[in-house]
Amino acid sequence: MNALETTYPWYCLVSGLELEQGDILENCPVFSAPANLTLNSSQEIADFTWEQQDVILMSQSCDLVEGREKIEEVLLCTVWSQSELTEGHLSTPKGMEEARRGQLPAYHVLNECKLAQVEREFRVVDFRYIYTLPLDFCREFARKSQNRIRLLPPYREHLSQSFARFFMRVGLPTDIPPFR
Repeated sequence: MNALETTYPWYCLVSGLELEQGDILENCPVFSAPANLTLNSSQEIADFTWEQQDVILMSQSCDLVEGREKIEEVLLCTVWSQSELTEGHLSTPKGMEEARRGQLPAYHVLNECKLAQVEREFRVVDFRYIYTLPLDFCREFARKSQNRIRLLPPYREHLSQSFARFFMRVGLPTDIPPFR
């Protein structure tokens, strides 16, 4: 570990009900609507599926403070381990390097975690897969999870900034022609 890693650690371990932006909830149940969901007025019931997924809290920490909550639903994004990325551009060193540099706006690379007993490989936050869950559910899930990994500043703010860049992209119908 070099001096900068000790001065600016990427992660810490936390437990309990307190949630903050950058908390990683491993094997958290998330829900997806069926692909054939329609606005058919006769359809009163739809089967949603759930799966366990590693997710990272994207909601602002100040909105999650117990007793001063400003939200009822927590925003979460999918987190993939590098070893899970077995096909596609991100499965290549070039793809991971482009994601690390911020050249793939839908992804944000997290450093490997070297904390004792919770070592994790490099991970990729995927902004294309977004979920919400009730705040109380997330707190209870966090409480039962024992120790969980929390992304620390300034890396948490860097993640938040990447998320904002992904959503603030604007595609223009006609661009200014190149200057030659």
